[in-house]
Amino acid sequence: MLSKTYLADESPIVKVRQGLLRGTIKETRNGRQFFAFQGIPYAEPPTGALRFKEPLPSKPWENILDATKEHAVCVQFDVYFRNFTLIGDENCLYLNVYTPKVTKDKLLPVIFYIHGGGFVKGNANPSFWGPDLLLDKDVVFVTLNYRLGALGFLSTGDSVVPGNNGLKDQSLGLKWVKNNIEQFGGNPEKITVAGQSAGGASVYFHLLSPLSRDIPYAAISVSGITPSVWSLAQKGEAKRMAKRLAESLSCSTDSSQLMVDCLRKISAYNIVGKSKEFMVFNYDPSIIYKPVIESNSKNAFLPENPLKTIKSSKISQIPFMTGITTEDGAFKSSSVYNDNRLVEKLNSNFNEILPLFLHYDEVGFDTDHISKAIRQFYFKGNDVNDNTKAELTDVVTDVMFFVPQRSISALHAKYSTKPVYFYLFGYKGSTSFSKKFGDPNHDYGVCHCDDLLYLIPNSYVNHTPSLEDKQMADVMTTLWYNFASTGNPTPKLDSLISTKWDPVVSDDVEYYFIKNSKAMEMKKNLYEERFQFCNKLSIYNNIHKLKDEL
Repeated sequence: MLSKTYLADESPIVKVRQGLLRGTIKETRNGRQFFAFQGIPYAEPPTGALRFKEPLPSKPWENILDATKEHAVCVQFDVYFRNFTLIGDENCLYLNVYTPKVTKDKLLPVIFYIHGGGFVKGNANPSFWGPDLLLDKDVVFVTLNYRLGALGFLSTGDSVVPGNNGLKDQSLGLKWVKNNIEQFGGNPEKITVAGQSAGGASVYFHLLSPLSRDIPYAAISVSGITPSVWSLAQKGEAKRMAKRLAESLSCSTDSSQLMVDCLRKISAYNIVGKSKEFMVFNYDPSIIYKPVIESNSKNAFLPENPLKTIKSSKISQIPFMTGITTEDGAFKSSSVYNDNRLVEKLNSNFNEILPLFLHYDEVGFDTDHISKAIRQFYFKGNDVNDNTKAELTDVVTDVMFFVPQRSISALHAKYSTKPVYFYLFGYKGSTSFSKKFGDPNHDYGVCHCDDLLYLIPNSYVNHTPSLEDKQMADVMTTLWYNFASTGNPTPKLDSLISTKWDPVVSDDVEYYFIKNSKAMEMKKNLYEERFQFCNKLSIYNNIHKLKDEL
């Protein structure tokens, strides 16, 4: 039976495999009480000799562990909001559990959420992404920290540091949830892995990985998937980046072991801070250390090309939901248009800067040809200026999110026995993340992260939601709850959601257009002309052709 008591101050106590936890009681937006357990260690601190190594499970503790406060974030700086102050601690592998109840009478579905941030920033704390909306539903919500930047994704391309340690952190956290979530009233057989941006790509990695793919019941990738130009390193790229870091810190690169031994002696802040010196345009390249294929690793997280895993049907055979916002790319375009000097620099050095800006500088193809084709198609060969905000937004949306997600959704649907659900989120609420990412004066549409405002609110965009915003939150949390509960976002229709969401059944990729809280409809062939153009670019060859190596 569950070992759970209440202290005099009514703090909940839960017993997990490592020991006892003391949580706290909080309230949702609608005043519903829930239990919060924060800063739960799921791995040993990855410090000293454990730096750059795969995580080890957390050891047991004595007494009652205080799980009432936020824990330190992983070492990072806030690159996308242009705050270059280093924060965090290497001792950061902790997770949070939020639950409406801590009894086993009726186990609830679980949403295991992986934060985004380009594999370089972000954290699990509720001030970053909180449970205030989802916990109005009967669901257990889990968030976790994972190592970022070089500390989480450096790879020497061999057995010394195979790579993907940030993803291995997530996998260990997922296993911790599988083993312990029943103590929080969660169903270990109904864990939906969800994430946005780099978190969305991470979700898809877990469906591919032999370390994780047997755990999830369902999966949600929001504005992010793999393979894409930014979510998976090209052949040889990771080792080049590792050597570049080592050289910048005066470490020998004569061998991988010498290089890593030296890097282990350098402070975490110096290692992460070096990324600032590699930036060429605004904050790009921002994603320097990416997930990799570990072809020579014994305990590989990603042992082969993702496309090979999909086509061999080894990928998780579970319901999968994915989609984008109408203007996902505004997170980068608004940042450029916040500084006229950046607009001028991009315009005058378009062919050189665009590959860095869109992360295709390492693809090994004729980047100059690709840039010229993009300029002709999106900008009609004209200047990038104050009148081309929408065009630049579309370029980023398509290359970074839309095209890989539509392509992979169609491919996944062909080789999966379970449904794939694609969506387009087009609700323009009372505020937008584009104001935080950059230019606060222009309406860029529905920006990257805007859909999360109605699912997992945070303190970055501090505003009072309108009545329609609240209605949209009801719709979005219901779609997620339905999916986490049944594997179907619309198992039944009612006054809140009156349009059925059909799965993808063809290369046209049928999708659910969420225009507002009252208007949803099924459509297909999203952004068809843009999709067909991008499909012809050589940067997407790895999505269309099955190769042994990227």
